[in-house]
Amino acid sequence: MLRVITTLLLLSIVNIAGAADTIDSVLKQYVRPIIPATGLQDPSKPGEYKFKTMEYGQSKTFSFSKPDILTPTISLPDFLADYSRNQKYTDDAYHKFDSSSLGLDAKVWTPIGKGPFPLAFLVHGNSDPGFDYLAELLVSRGYIVAQIDQTYLNGLWGENGARGWILLEHLKLWRNWNREVDSEFYQKVDMERIALIGMSRGGEAVALAAAFNQWQKIPGLDEPTNFNFSIKAVAALAPMDGQYMHAGGANVIKNVNYMVLQGGHDADVYQYLGSRQWQRTHFDDGKDHIKLAIYIYRANHINFNQDMSGAFNFGQRGDFDLHLLSPAQQEHLTKVFVSAFLEDSLFERVEHRALLLHPSTREFGLPEDIYISRYKTSNFDVIEDFESGFDKVSVPTNNSNNPPKPMPIEVVAERLRNGTKTANDVLDIKLEKGVKTHVRFKLSKPSIDKKVKSGHFNLQFSLARADSGEATMNPYNLLSDAKIALLADSTVIHNQALGSAGTVSPLLLSDYSELESDDFKYPVTEPVLQTFSVPIKLENFDERAINIDKDLELDLIFLPNQDVHIILDDIGAF
Repeated sequence: MLRVITTLLLLSIVNIAGAADTIDSVLKQYVRPIIPATGLQDPSKPGEYKFKTMEYGQSKTFSFSKPDILTPTISLPDFLADYSRNQKYTDDAYHKFDSSSLGLDAKVWTPIGKGPFPLAFLVHGNSDPGFDYLAELLVSRGYIVAQIDQTYLNGLWGENGARGWILLEHLKLWRNWNREVDSEFYQKVDMERIALIGMSRGGEAVALAAAFNQWQKIPGLDEPTNFNFSIKAVAALAPMDGQYMHAGGANVIKNVNYMVLQGGHDADVYQYLGSRQWQRTHFDDGKDHIKLAIYIYRANHINFNQDMSGAFNFGQRGDFDLHLLSPAQQEHLTKVFVSAFLEDSLFERVEHRALLLHPSTREFGLPEDIYISRYKTSNFDVIEDFESGFDKVSVPTNNSNNPPKPMPIEVVAERLRNGTKTANDVLDIKLEKGVKTHVRFKLSKPSIDKKVKSGHFNLQFSLARADSGEATMNPYNLLSDAKIALLADSTVIHNQALGSAGTVSPLLLSDYSELESDDFKYPVTEPVLQTFSVPIKLENFDERAINIDKDLELDLIFLPNQDVHIILDDIGAF
Protein backbone atom coordinates (compact mmCIF):
# COMPACT_ATOMS: atom_id res chain seq x y z
CA MET A 1 0.00 0.00 0.00
CA LEU A 2 1.30 3.44 -0.93
CA ARG A 3 2.44 5.35 2.12
CA VAL A 4 1.19 8.95 2.25
CA ILE A 5 3.45 11.43 4.06
CA THR A 6 1.97 14.63 5.42
CA THR A 7 3.56 17.99 4.81
CA LEU A 8 5.15 19.79 7.73
CA LEU A 9 2.66 20.84 10.36
CA LEU A 10 2.99 24.59 10.76
CA LEU A 11 2.51 25.34 14.40
CA SER A 12 0.66 28.55 15.10
CA ILE A 13 0.94 29.52 18.71
CA VAL A 14 -1.50 31.27 20.97
CA ASN A 15 -0.62 34.84 21.74
CA ILE A 16 1.14 34.51 25.06
CA ALA A 17 3.30 37.24 26.55
CA GLY A 18 6.62 35.66 27.39
CA ALA A 19 8.13 32.44 28.66
CA ALA A 20 6.58 32.56 32.14
CA ASP A 21 3.03 32.87 30.76
CA THR A 22 3.67 30.14 28.19
CA ILE A 23 4.84 27.73 30.87
CA ASP A 24 1.95 28.64 33.16
CA SER A 25 -0.54 28.09 30.33
CA VAL A 26 0.83 24.63 29.51
CA LEU A 27 0.88 23.57 33.16
CA LYS A 28 -2.76 24.64 33.57
CA GLN A 29 -3.76 22.37 30.68
CA TYR A 30 -2.05 19.36 32.26
CA VAL A 31 -4.17 16.92 34.26
CA ARG A 32 -1.74 15.56 36.81
CA PRO A 33 -2.00 11.76 36.92
CA ILE A 34 -2.61 9.80 40.09
CA ILE A 35 0.41 7.50 40.40
CA PRO A 36 0.58 4.95 43.23
CA ALA A 37 3.56 5.27 45.53
CA THR A 38 6.35 2.81 44.73
CA GLY A 39 7.42 2.35 48.34
CA LEU A 40 11.04 2.30 47.20
CA GLN A 41 13.91 3.83 49.11
CA ASP A 42 14.98 7.14 47.61
CA PRO A 43 17.69 6.38 45.00
CA SER A 44 19.03 9.93 45.36
CA LYS A 45 19.76 9.38 49.06
CA PRO A 46 23.50 9.09 49.80
CA GLY A 47 24.68 5.62 50.72
CA GLU A 48 26.87 4.39 53.53
CA TYR A 49 30.27 4.46 51.85
CA LYS A 50 32.93 6.99 52.69
CA PHE A 51 35.27 7.67 49.80
CA LYS A 52 38.55 9.11 48.62
CA THR A 53 39.45 10.96 45.45
CA MET A 54 42.47 10.95 43.17
CA GLU A 55 43.42 11.89 39.62
CA TYR A 56 45.13 10.11 36.77
CA GLY A 57 46.48 11.41 33.48
CA GLN A 58 49.36 13.39 32.08
CA SER A 59 51.30 16.09 33.90
CA LYS A 60 49.90 19.45 32.89
CA THR A 61 52.12 22.25 31.61
CA PHE A 62 52.39 25.14 34.09
CA SER A 63 50.81 23.02 36.84
CA PHE A 64 52.43 22.64 40.25
CA SER A 65 50.62 19.37 40.97
CA LYS A 66 50.97 16.01 39.31
CA PRO A 67 48.28 13.37 38.88
CA ASP A 68 48.35 10.51 41.34
CA ILE A 69 48.80 8.02 38.49
CA LEU A 70 50.62 8.91 35.29
CA THR A 71 48.96 7.36 32.25
CA PRO A 72 50.19 6.86 28.68
CA THR A 73 48.87 8.79 25.69
CA ILE A 74 46.99 7.08 22.89
CA SER A 75 46.59 7.62 19.14
CA LEU A 76 43.34 7.50 17.25
CA PRO A 77 42.94 4.96 14.45
CA ASP A 78 42.94 6.51 10.97
CA PHE A 79 39.20 6.10 10.39
CA LEU A 80 38.60 8.49 13.30
CA ALA A 81 41.63 10.74 12.84
CA ASP A 82 40.51 11.48 9.26
CA TYR A 83 36.78 11.57 9.90
CA SER A 84 36.18 15.32 9.78
CA ARG A 85 38.33 15.65 6.66
CA ASN A 86 36.37 12.91 4.94
CA GLN A 87 33.13 14.69 5.88
CA LYS A 88 34.40 17.91 4.24
CA TYR A 89 34.37 19.82 7.52
CA THR A 90 36.53 22.93 7.33
CA ASP A 91 35.87 25.21 10.32
CA ASP A 92 37.20 23.86 13.60
CA ALA A 93 37.62 20.42 12.04
CA TYR A 94 39.42 18.11 14.43
CA HIS A 95 41.53 16.45 11.73
CA LYS A 96 43.63 19.62 12.05
CA PHE A 97 44.19 18.65 15.68
CA ASP A 98 47.12 16.37 16.61
CA SER A 99 45.39 13.06 17.36
CA SER A 100 48.58 11.03 17.80
CA SER A 101 49.17 11.68 21.52
CA LEU A 102 45.89 12.14 23.35
CA GLY A 103 45.79 12.03 27.12
CA LEU A 104 43.71 9.74 29.29
CA ASP A 105 42.78 12.08 32.14
CA ALA A 106 40.18 11.68 34.87
CA LYS A 107 39.18 12.45 38.44
CA VAL A 108 38.25 9.33 40.42
CA TRP A 109 36.00 8.77 43.43
CA THR A 110 36.58 5.41 45.14
CA PRO A 111 34.49 3.89 47.96
CA ILE A 112 36.46 2.88 51.03
CA GLY A 113 35.82 -0.83 51.33
CA LYS A 114 36.78 -4.24 50.02
CA GLY A 115 34.85 -4.25 46.75
CA PRO A 116 34.67 -5.15 43.97
CA PHE A 117 32.61 -2.10 42.99
CA PRO A 118 30.83 -1.38 39.69
CA LEU A 119 32.47 1.26 37.50
CA ALA A 120 30.68 4.38 36.23
CA PHE A 121 32.11 6.95 33.80
CA LEU A 122 30.87 10.56 33.72
CA VAL A 123 31.59 12.38 30.46
CA HIS A 124 31.14 16.07 29.60
CA GLY A 125 30.38 17.64 26.22
CA ASN A 126 31.71 20.88 24.76
CA SER A 127 32.34 22.19 28.27
CA ASP A 128 34.36 21.44 31.37
CA PRO A 129 33.51 18.41 33.54
CA GLY A 130 30.75 19.33 35.98
CA PHE A 131 29.22 16.21 37.48
CA ASP A 132 30.64 16.11 40.99
CA TYR A 133 27.06 16.04 42.30
CA LEU A 134 26.46 12.71 40.53
CA ALA A 135 29.89 11.32 41.38
CA GLU A 136 29.49 11.98 45.10
CA LEU A 137 26.08 10.30 45.17
CA LEU A 138 27.18 7.23 43.21
CA VAL A 139 30.41 6.67 45.14
CA SER A 140 28.50 6.85 48.43
CA ARG A 141 26.23 4.11 47.07
CA GLY A 142 29.15 1.84 46.20
CA TYR A 143 30.34 2.77 42.70
CA ILE A 144 33.83 3.64 41.57
CA VAL A 145 33.31 6.80 39.52
CA ALA A 146 35.67 8.29 36.95
CA GLN A 147 34.87 11.76 35.61
CA ILE A 148 36.63 11.78 32.24
CA ASP A 149 38.35 14.97 31.05
CA GLN A 150 38.24 15.42 27.27
CA THR A 151 38.47 19.20 27.22
CA TYR A 152 41.28 19.05 24.64
CA LEU A 153 38.56 18.09 22.12
CA ASN A 154 36.35 21.09 22.92
CA GLY A 155 35.73 23.69 20.26
CA LEU A 156 36.18 21.18 17.44
CA TRP A 157 33.65 19.61 15.08
CA GLY A 158 33.25 16.02 13.96
CA GLU A 159 35.04 14.70 17.06
CA ASN A 160 32.31 12.74 18.84
CA GLY A 161 33.54 9.44 17.43
CA ALA A 162 36.93 10.21 18.96
CA ARG A 163 35.27 11.03 22.29
CA GLY A 164 33.59 7.62 22.30
CA TRP A 165 36.70 5.68 21.28
CA ILE A 166 38.80 7.35 23.99
CA LEU A 167 36.32 6.16 26.65
CA LEU A 168 37.15 2.58 25.70
CA GLU A 169 40.86 3.34 25.99
CA HIS A 170 40.11 4.49 29.55
CA LEU A 171 38.38 1.17 30.18
CA LYS A 172 41.53 -0.63 29.06
CA LEU A 173 43.40 1.19 31.83
CA TRP A 174 40.85 0.05 34.39
CA ARG A 175 40.96 -3.53 33.19
CA ASN A 176 44.73 -3.55 33.59
CA TRP A 177 44.67 -1.88 37.01
CA ASN A 178 42.11 -4.41 38.22
CA ARG A 179 44.48 -7.24 37.22
CA GLU A 180 47.77 -5.80 38.46
CA VAL A 181 48.74 -6.92 41.96
CA ASP A 182 50.65 -3.71 42.70
CA SER A 183 47.78 -1.46 41.60
CA GLU A 184 45.68 0.32 44.22
CA PHE A 185 42.65 -0.85 42.21
CA TYR A 186 43.67 -4.53 42.24
CA GLN A 187 40.46 -6.61 42.38
CA LYS A 188 38.54 -3.49 43.43
CA VAL A 189 36.63 -3.09 40.17
CA ASP A 190 33.66 -5.16 39.07
CA MET A 191 34.41 -5.12 35.35
CA GLU A 192 31.19 -7.08 34.73
CA ARG A 193 29.14 -4.01 35.74
CA ILE A 194 30.04 -0.89 33.76
CA ALA A 195 27.90 2.21 33.14
CA LEU A 196 28.62 5.14 30.81
CA ILE A 197 26.92 8.48 31.51
CA GLY A 198 27.42 11.45 29.20
CA MET A 199 25.98 14.88 28.47
CA SER A 200 25.54 16.72 25.17
CA ARG A 201 28.43 15.68 22.90
CA GLY A 202 29.40 13.30 25.68
CA GLY A 203 25.87 11.87 25.45
CA GLU A 204 26.53 10.89 21.86
CA ALA A 205 30.01 9.68 22.82
CA VAL A 206 28.74 7.15 25.37
CA ALA A 207 26.31 5.70 22.81
CA LEU A 208 29.11 5.46 20.24
CA ALA A 209 31.37 3.81 22.80
CA ALA A 210 28.72 1.14 23.44
CA ALA A 211 28.67 0.38 19.70
CA PHE A 212 32.46 0.52 19.19
CA ASN A 213 32.79 -1.84 22.15
CA GLN A 214 31.17 -4.63 20.16
CA TRP A 215 33.51 -4.29 17.18
CA GLN A 216 36.10 -7.06 16.86
CA LYS A 217 38.45 -5.35 14.38
CA ILE A 218 39.62 -1.79 13.84
CA PRO A 219 38.22 -0.57 10.49
CA GLY A 220 40.87 -0.57 7.76
CA LEU A 221 43.27 -2.66 9.84
CA ASP A 222 43.64 -6.34 10.55
CA GLU A 223 43.99 -5.59 14.24
CA PRO A 224 41.67 -6.51 17.12
CA THR A 225 40.06 -3.74 19.12
CA ASN A 226 40.64 -5.58 22.42
CA PHE A 227 37.46 -4.06 23.82
CA ASN A 228 34.48 -6.31 24.57
CA PHE A 229 33.81 -4.70 27.95
CA SER A 230 30.71 -5.56 29.95
CA ILE A 231 28.90 -2.26 29.44
CA LYS A 232 25.48 -2.77 30.96
CA ALA A 233 24.04 0.74 30.89
CA VAL A 234 24.30 3.94 28.85
CA ALA A 235 22.68 7.15 30.13
CA ALA A 236 22.62 10.29 27.96
CA LEU A 237 21.75 13.76 29.26
CA ALA A 238 20.52 16.08 26.50
CA PRO A 239 22.69 14.26 23.95
CA MET A 240 23.81 15.14 20.47
CA ASP A 241 23.15 12.57 17.77
CA GLY A 242 24.54 12.13 14.28
CA GLN A 243 27.59 14.37 14.60
CA TYR A 244 29.52 11.16 13.94
CA MET A 245 28.16 8.62 11.45
CA HIS A 246 29.53 5.14 10.89
CA ALA A 247 30.42 4.10 7.36
CA GLY A 248 27.33 1.89 7.42
CA GLY A 249 24.98 4.55 8.76
CA ALA A 250 23.66 5.87 12.06
CA ASN A 251 24.79 4.46 15.40
CA VAL A 252 22.99 1.35 16.71
CA ILE A 253 23.18 0.06 20.28
CA LYS A 254 22.47 -3.63 20.86
CA ASN A 255 21.68 -5.43 24.11
CA VAL A 256 22.65 -2.54 26.38
CA ASN A 257 20.15 -0.68 28.55
CA TYR A 258 19.73 2.91 27.36
CA MET A 259 18.22 6.00 29.01
CA VAL A 260 17.99 9.57 27.72
CA LEU A 261 16.94 12.64 29.73
CA GLN A 262 15.92 15.72 27.73
CA GLY A 263 14.74 19.16 28.79
CA GLY A 264 11.80 20.83 27.09
CA HIS A 265 13.60 24.21 27.29
CA ASP A 266 17.01 23.14 26.03
CA ALA A 267 18.49 26.13 24.18
CA ASP A 268 21.56 24.19 22.99
CA VAL A 269 20.46 20.72 21.86
CA TYR A 270 16.95 22.06 21.31
CA GLN A 271 15.73 19.03 19.34
CA TYR A 272 14.98 15.73 21.08
CA LEU A 273 17.95 14.07 19.39
CA GLY A 274 18.29 11.37 22.02
CA SER A 275 14.92 9.98 20.89
CA ARG A 276 16.62 8.93 17.65
CA GLN A 277 19.25 6.86 19.49
CA TRP A 278 16.41 5.47 21.60
CA GLN A 279 14.82 4.21 18.39
CA ARG A 280 18.14 2.68 17.32
CA THR A 281 18.58 0.64 20.52
CA HIS A 282 17.63 -3.00 20.01
CA PHE A 283 17.53 -6.20 22.08
CA ASP A 284 17.86 -9.70 20.69
CA ASP A 285 19.92 -11.73 23.18
CA GLY A 286 16.95 -13.08 25.14
CA LYS A 287 17.93 -11.21 28.32
CA ASP A 288 15.96 -8.62 30.26
CA HIS A 289 16.66 -5.10 28.92
CA ILE A 290 15.00 -1.71 28.92
CA LYS A 291 15.29 1.51 26.95
CA LEU A 292 13.61 4.66 28.14
CA ALA A 293 13.42 8.34 27.31
CA ILE A 294 12.27 10.89 29.90
CA TYR A 295 11.34 14.39 28.75
CA ILE A 296 11.27 17.03 31.49
CA TYR A 297 9.28 20.06 30.42
CA ARG A 298 10.94 22.80 32.52
CA ALA A 299 14.50 21.45 32.31
CA ASN A 300 17.15 23.14 30.20
CA HIS A 301 20.56 22.08 28.88
CA ILE A 302 23.05 23.78 31.14
CA ASN A 303 21.60 22.69 34.48
CA PHE A 304 22.71 19.10 33.95
CA ASN A 305 26.30 20.34 34.37
CA GLN A 306 27.39 22.24 37.50
CA ASP A 307 30.11 24.04 35.58
CA MET A 308 27.57 25.47 33.12
CA SER A 309 24.48 26.13 35.20
CA GLY A 310 23.28 29.64 35.97
CA ALA A 311 23.76 32.87 34.05
CA PHE A 312 26.94 33.62 36.01
CA ASN A 313 28.72 30.67 34.40
CA PHE A 314 27.11 30.73 30.97
CA GLY A 315 26.78 34.33 29.86
CA GLN A 316 23.77 36.59 29.98
CA ARG A 317 20.51 34.73 29.38
CA GLY A 318 18.08 37.37 30.58
CA ASP A 319 15.22 35.99 32.62
CA PHE A 320 14.86 32.83 30.50
CA ASP A 321 16.20 30.41 33.11
CA LEU A 322 14.31 32.03 35.99
CA HIS A 323 11.07 30.40 34.82
CA LEU A 324 12.59 26.92 34.63
CA LEU A 325 13.75 24.36 37.15
CA SER A 326 16.59 25.66 39.28
CA PRO A 327 20.06 24.06 38.95
CA ALA A 328 19.51 22.30 42.31
CA GLN A 329 16.14 20.89 41.18
CA GLN A 330 17.50 19.63 37.87
CA GLU A 331 20.54 18.07 39.53
CA HIS A 332 18.23 16.34 42.00
CA LEU A 333 15.96 14.78 39.39
CA THR A 334 19.07 13.68 37.48
CA LYS A 335 20.33 11.92 40.59
CA VAL A 336 16.97 10.20 41.08
CA PHE A 337 16.69 8.94 37.50
CA VAL A 338 20.34 8.01 36.93
CA SER A 339 20.67 6.21 40.25
CA ALA A 340 17.44 4.25 39.72
CA PHE A 341 18.48 3.37 36.16
CA LEU A 342 21.82 2.00 37.37
CA GLU A 343 20.15 0.01 40.16
CA ASP A 344 17.99 -1.65 37.52
CA SER A 345 20.66 -2.09 34.85
CA LEU A 346 23.68 -3.14 36.91
CA PHE A 347 22.01 -5.01 39.77
CA GLU A 348 18.78 -6.22 38.13
CA ARG A 349 16.69 -4.42 40.75
CA VAL A 350 13.80 -4.11 38.34
CA GLU A 351 11.48 -2.64 40.98
CA HIS A 352 13.18 0.71 40.23
CA ARG A 353 11.54 0.73 36.82
CA ALA A 354 8.30 1.86 38.43
CA LEU A 355 9.64 5.35 39.14
CA LEU A 356 11.33 5.58 35.71
CA LEU A 357 8.26 4.56 33.72
CA HIS A 358 5.84 6.66 35.77
CA PRO A 359 7.72 9.53 37.48
CA SER A 360 5.75 10.96 40.38
CA THR A 361 6.32 14.27 42.13
CA ARG A 362 4.85 12.68 45.26
CA GLU A 363 8.04 10.71 45.89
CA PHE A 364 11.80 11.21 46.01
CA GLY A 365 11.59 15.02 46.02
CA LEU A 366 11.02 15.24 42.26
CA PRO A 367 10.15 18.87 41.45
CA GLU A 368 6.70 19.75 40.16
CA ASP A 369 6.78 19.48 36.38
CA ILE A 370 5.51 17.48 33.41
CA TYR A 371 7.49 14.25 32.93
CA ILE A 372 6.95 12.31 29.70
CA SER A 373 8.28 8.74 29.77
CA ARG A 374 8.64 6.59 26.66
CA TYR A 375 9.88 3.06 27.08
CA LYS A 376 10.21 -0.49 25.78
CA THR A 377 11.46 -3.63 27.45
CA SER A 378 12.97 -6.62 25.70
CA ASN A 379 9.78 -8.63 26.24
CA PHE A 380 7.67 -6.11 24.30
CA ASP A 381 5.83 -7.90 21.49
CA VAL A 382 4.88 -5.50 18.72
CA ILE A 383 1.39 -5.50 17.26
CA GLU A 384 1.93 -2.50 14.99
CA ASP A 385 4.75 0.05 14.67
CA PHE A 386 3.82 1.42 11.21
CA GLU A 387 7.27 0.73 9.78
CA SER A 388 6.04 -1.52 6.97
CA GLY A 389 2.76 0.01 5.90
CA PHE A 390 -0.50 -0.12 7.78
CA ASP A 391 -2.57 -2.76 6.08
CA LYS A 392 -3.51 -4.23 9.47
CA VAL A 393 -5.14 -0.95 10.55
CA SER A 394 -8.62 0.33 9.80
CA VAL A 395 -10.09 3.58 11.08
CA PRO A 396 -13.87 3.85 10.72
CA THR A 397 -15.63 6.77 12.39
CA ASN A 398 -19.22 7.41 13.32
CA ASN A 399 -21.41 9.77 15.28
CA SER A 400 -25.06 9.74 16.20
CA ASN A 401 -26.18 11.27 12.88
CA ASN A 402 -24.20 9.34 10.34
CA PRO A 403 -23.38 5.68 9.68
CA PRO A 404 -19.76 4.56 10.13
CA LYS A 405 -17.44 5.62 7.35
CA PRO A 406 -13.74 5.13 6.64
CA MET A 407 -11.53 7.92 7.93
CA PRO A 408 -8.42 9.00 6.02
CA ILE A 409 -5.27 8.17 7.94
CA GLU A 410 -1.63 8.82 7.23
CA VAL A 411 1.59 7.16 8.26
CA VAL A 412 4.13 9.95 8.58
CA ALA A 413 7.67 10.39 9.80
CA GLU A 414 7.98 11.35 13.45
CA ARG A 415 9.38 14.87 13.50
CA LEU A 416 11.52 16.89 15.86
CA ARG A 417 11.57 20.67 16.28
CA ASN A 418 12.00 22.50 12.96
CA GLY A 419 10.13 19.66 11.27
CA THR A 420 13.25 17.49 11.15
CA LYS A 421 12.24 13.98 10.10
CA THR A 422 13.34 10.95 12.06
CA ALA A 423 13.61 7.39 10.73
CA ASN A 424 10.57 6.42 12.82
CA ASP A 425 7.06 6.28 11.36
CA VAL A 426 3.89 7.03 13.30
CA LEU A 427 0.15 7.04 12.63
CA ASP A 428 -1.23 10.56 12.27
CA ILE A 429 -4.90 11.04 13.18
CA LYS A 430 -7.02 14.18 13.45
CA LEU A 431 -9.80 13.40 15.91
CA GLU A 432 -12.99 15.46 15.76
CA LYS A 433 -15.06 16.67 18.68
CA GLY A 434 -18.00 14.35 19.37
CA VAL A 435 -17.04 11.90 16.62
CA LYS A 436 -16.26 8.33 17.68
CA THR A 437 -13.12 7.06 16.00
CA HIS A 438 -12.02 3.43 16.01
CA VAL A 439 -8.40 2.49 15.32
CA ARG A 440 -8.50 -1.25 14.78
CA PHE A 441 -5.59 -3.69 14.57
CA LYS A 442 -5.58 -7.33 13.53
CA LEU A 443 -3.81 -9.55 16.07
CA SER A 444 -2.26 -11.95 13.62
CA LYS A 445 0.94 -12.97 15.44
CA PRO A 446 0.83 -16.30 17.29
CA SER A 447 2.78 -14.79 20.21
CA ILE A 448 0.14 -12.07 20.62
CA ASP A 449 -2.69 -14.60 20.34
CA LYS A 450 -1.04 -16.64 23.07
CA LYS A 451 -0.92 -13.63 25.39
CA VAL A 452 -4.59 -12.87 24.75
CA LYS A 453 -5.63 -16.49 25.25
CA SER A 454 -3.87 -16.51 28.62
CA GLY A 455 -6.56 -14.07 29.75
CA HIS A 456 -4.08 -11.75 31.44
CA PHE A 457 -1.56 -9.48 29.68
CA ASN A 458 -0.49 -5.86 29.37
CA LEU A 459 -1.34 -3.68 26.39
CA GLN A 460 1.14 -0.92 25.58
CA PHE A 461 1.03 2.02 23.17
CA SER A 462 2.67 5.42 22.71
CA LEU A 463 0.74 8.59 21.94
CA ALA A 464 1.35 12.34 21.71
CA ARG A 465 -0.66 15.48 21.04
CA ALA A 466 0.32 17.16 17.79
CA ASP A 467 -2.08 20.10 17.79
CA SER A 468 -1.38 23.55 16.46
CA GLY A 469 -1.44 25.11 19.92
CA GLU A 470 -4.79 26.80 19.32
CA ALA A 471 -6.89 24.29 21.28
CA THR A 472 -8.80 25.22 24.41
CA MET A 473 -6.67 26.21 27.36
CA ASN A 474 -8.79 24.10 29.74
CA PRO A 475 -7.29 20.99 31.33
CA TYR A 476 -7.97 17.92 29.21
CA ASN A 477 -6.84 14.31 29.24
CA LEU A 478 -7.71 12.54 25.99
CA LEU A 479 -7.59 9.12 27.66
CA SER A 480 -10.61 10.10 29.77
CA ASP A 481 -12.55 9.91 26.49
CA ALA A 482 -10.95 6.72 25.21
CA LYS A 483 -11.33 2.98 25.68
CA ILE A 484 -10.12 -0.28 24.20
CA ALA A 485 -12.02 -3.31 23.01
CA LEU A 486 -10.95 -6.83 22.09
CA LEU A 487 -12.94 -8.54 19.37
CA ALA A 488 -13.21 -12.17 18.30
CA ASP A 489 -15.04 -12.84 15.04
CA SER A 490 -16.12 -9.16 15.16
CA THR A 491 -17.76 -9.76 18.54
CA VAL A 492 -16.57 -7.67 21.49
CA ILE A 493 -15.19 -9.93 24.23
CA HIS A 494 -13.68 -7.20 26.41
CA ASN A 495 -14.19 -3.46 26.95
CA GLN A 496 -12.03 -1.26 29.15
CA ALA A 497 -11.87 2.49 29.76
CA LEU A 498 -8.42 4.12 29.55
CA GLY A 499 -8.93 7.02 31.94
CA SER A 500 -6.84 5.35 34.65
CA ALA A 501 -3.95 4.54 32.29
CA GLY A 502 -2.38 7.99 32.69
CA THR A 503 -2.51 11.51 31.35
CA VAL A 504 -1.83 12.60 27.79
CA SER A 505 0.32 15.69 28.02
CA PRO A 506 -0.78 18.90 26.30
CA LEU A 507 1.42 20.20 23.52
CA LEU A 508 4.60 21.31 25.28
CA LEU A 509 5.21 24.86 24.10
CA SER A 510 8.45 26.71 24.85
CA ASP A 511 9.00 30.46 24.49
CA TYR A 512 12.65 31.19 23.62
CA SER A 513 12.05 34.80 22.57
CA GLU A 514 14.44 36.17 25.22
CA LEU A 515 17.29 34.23 23.60
CA GLU A 516 16.41 34.86 19.95
CA SER A 517 17.87 37.24 17.42
CA ASP A 518 16.85 38.37 13.96
CA ASP A 519 19.12 35.67 12.56
CA PHE A 520 17.82 32.73 14.56
CA LYS A 521 14.42 31.75 15.92
CA TYR A 522 13.79 28.64 18.00
CA PRO A 523 10.99 26.26 16.97
CA VAL A 524 8.42 26.37 19.73
CA THR A 525 7.52 22.70 20.16
CA GLU A 526 7.77 19.11 19.02
CA PRO A 527 5.32 16.25 19.72
CA VAL A 528 6.75 14.03 22.47
CA LEU A 529 5.50 10.44 22.43
CA GLN A 530 4.46 9.05 25.80
CA THR A 531 4.08 5.34 26.60
CA PHE A 532 0.98 3.98 28.32
CA SER A 533 0.59 0.49 29.73
CA VAL A 534 -2.81 -1.05 30.40
CA PRO A 535 -3.23 -4.32 32.35
CA ILE A 536 -5.87 -6.50 30.71
CA LYS A 537 -7.69 -9.23 32.60
CA LEU A 538 -10.37 -11.10 30.68
CA GLU A 539 -13.24 -12.28 32.86
CA ASN A 540 -15.28 -15.42 32.09
CA PHE A 541 -13.18 -15.95 29.02
CA ASP A 542 -13.50 -19.12 26.92
CA GLU A 543 -10.35 -19.42 24.82
CA ARG A 544 -11.85 -22.30 22.85
CA ALA A 545 -14.27 -19.86 21.23
CA ILE A 546 -11.46 -18.02 19.45
CA ASN A 547 -9.95 -18.91 16.12
CA ILE A 548 -6.33 -17.92 16.75
CA ASP A 549 -5.48 -17.86 13.05
CA LYS A 550 -7.36 -14.77 11.97
CA ASP A 551 -10.17 -13.63 14.21
CA LEU A 552 -8.67 -11.45 16.96
CA GLU A 553 -8.70 -7.65 16.76
CA LEU A 554 -7.76 -4.77 19.04
CA ASP A 555 -9.86 -1.61 18.85
CA LEU A 556 -8.72 1.76 20.23
CA ILE A 557 -11.79 3.97 20.51
CA PHE A 558 -11.74 7.76 20.90
CA LEU A 559 -14.73 10.04 21.50
CA PRO A 560 -13.09 13.39 22.35
CA ASN A 561 -14.94 16.43 23.66
CA GLN A 562 -12.70 18.70 21.56
CA ASP A 563 -10.80 18.45 18.30
CA VAL A 564 -7.49 16.70 18.96
CA HIS A 565 -4.63 15.96 16.60
CA ILE A 566 -2.53 12.97 17.74
CA ILE A 567 0.24 10.67 16.63
CA LEU A 568 0.24 7.01 17.66
CA ASP A 569 3.05 4.44 17.69
CA ASP A 570 4.38 1.17 19.09
CA ILE A 571 1.21 -0.74 19.87
CA GLY A 572 2.14 -4.02 21.50
CA ALA A 573 1.80 -6.37 24.44
CA PHE A 574 3.92 -7.93 27.15
